[in-house]
Amino acid sequence: MLRLEEIRKDLEAGIPVLIYDFDGREEEVDMVFYAGAVSWKSVKALRALAGGLICYATGKKEAELLGLPFQVDILRSSQELSRLVKRPKYNDEPAFSIWVNHVDTVTGISDQDRALTITELHKVVSHLSEDSENYKELFYEKFYSPGHVPILISRGIRNRRGHTELSVALAEALGLERSMLFAEMLGEKTSLRKEEAIKFAKHNGFHFLEGKDILQEVVA
Repeated sequence: MLRLEEIRKDLEAGIPVLIYDFDGREEEVDMVFYAGAVSWKSVKALRALAGGLICYATGKKEAELLGLPFQVDILRSSQELSRLVKRPKYNDEPAFSIWVNHVDTVTGISDQDRALTITELHKVVSHLSEDSENYKELFYEKFYSPGHVPILISRGIRNRRGHTELSVALAEALGLERSMLFAEMLGEKTSLRKEEAIKFAKHNGFHFLEGKDILQEVVA
């Protein structure tokens, strides 16, 4: 049983949680922040303590309101590039959409720049349900692509069970906007092993969550 109230309190305070997907899938652990509480220190933590690709994730509904496609669909629209679309070993289609920078960033890659892009993305996403037309227009005015922050779109936890879907499902279970930031945790040569991630979580006072625990909360 997840301690939802404690997890939400941590995420809203800018404290990450660690999420392990599933045995037999990627078998990876991601460090996950709530995008509504991200600062440049959050980006630095993902870069220095996790080490994997730093990604922003939101729900499919939000992506549709913004007109964001999946990257594989963009590639399929080109006869030549469509040849690059292949399933990874765990057989799920990727959640990647486009990569963006906010127009006020300098190069887009610094901790400060990425934090700005992520914070402004969160502002857009968190207001879409109340004023989708104006915030969609704001998105196209204030961001450019390609950039340094990849946007990932949840395909829904019943359709795909990657870290994108798990983090977005967790946000839903907590009553937070579907607006999350994460990076895979890396070890020596390979992804950080589950046992090592559990030790890391205990040492730092972070919640360690498994995909199966999140599923129990969101799937009837």
